[in-house]
Amino acid sequence: MFVNWGWLADPVYPALSALGVYLSGSLIIYIDSENQRRQIRSAFSYYLAPEMVKKLTDDPDQLVLGGQKRELTLLFSDIRSFTTISEGLDADVLISLINKILTPLSDAIMAHGGTIDKYMGDAIMAFWNAPLNDKDHARNAALAALDMLARLRVLNQNLKQQAENTGETSPDIRMGVGLNTGMCSVGNMGSEQRFDYSVLGDAVNVAARLESQTKAYGVDILLGEETARAIPDLACVEIDRIIVKGKTRPIAIFALLGDQTLAQSPGFKSLVKNQNQFLNAYRQQNWNDAEAYLAGCRNHAPGLALLHDIYAARIAQYRNTPPPENWNGAYIALSK
Repeated sequence: MFVNWGWLADPVYPALSALGVYLSGSLIIYIDSENQRRQIRSAFSYYLAPEMVKKLTDDPDQLVLGGQKRELTLLFSDIRSFTTISEGLDADVLISLINKILTPLSDAIMAHGGTIDKYMGDAIMAFWNAPLNDKDHARNAALAALDMLARLRVLNQNLKQQAENTGETSPDIRMGVGLNTGMCSVGNMGSEQRFDYSVLGDAVNVAARLESQTKAYGVDILLGEETARAIPDLACVEIDRIIVKGKTRPIAIFALLGDQTLAQSPGFKSLVKNQNQFLNAYRQQNWNDAEAYLAGCRNHAPGLALLHDIYAARIAQYRNTPPPENWNGAYIALSK
């Protein structure tokens, strides 16, 4: 161009233009990335522990928007007789009380890596293994349930102390927890106007049914069979085989009584042995042996007195009216 036509191009201006395009593109990418991080923090900051939100913002690819199928452990908790407790309370007092209850329970869930799905009055629904992978999701959910009970005991002590200082009486707040593990669909669900990161599946319904049965059996935490199988080092004991409302096939249910320390205690090992022997005799309709093993269970687990009373009543009924020939030992739960 210079030799033929005498044109001379200054390379400085094209270089500055290229640099300007590069800087502008980098700035746009940075702003887009920050917007994405802000959206993730906003979406999950109320449901996940801060360190889990940080993991998502550092690696947004871990968050799969839409829906996906994966194994989760579900938790449902509910305060027992809360309607009775709330009677006569002013709206401000009631809201203050429910917030005092839900805050430590939520802290326990998030401290063990759980995702809070929703609050339903005094009830909580949570799950593990989404949006972040958690290979120990059943164990973490079980530890969270035990932690929730421990924090609830502390809350009861604090409420009792405050009531004594003001000359009032405080309610004894108790809670039931249901845990179940299974395949679910998890992702953003709802409408174009409003959606939530939530979960659907049969395992969810079973977890809710287990929570509702805690009061009937007089235990604080009930587990499904898959959850119990995944935490062999914790203090779990099988208590029954039931057909929950809306189902046709029986499932084995377990009571979670404590952590690995309790699981290694001689008393708990004796309880498990007697309980398994009792269930075998009971399901074989050997009522005499079942009653003998039931007496041993009572000696090792006074906290399961209601459960043992239920079985004593069932055995007395079956002596008079034997179950059908194809009976598999399952109890049909009539309530949700």
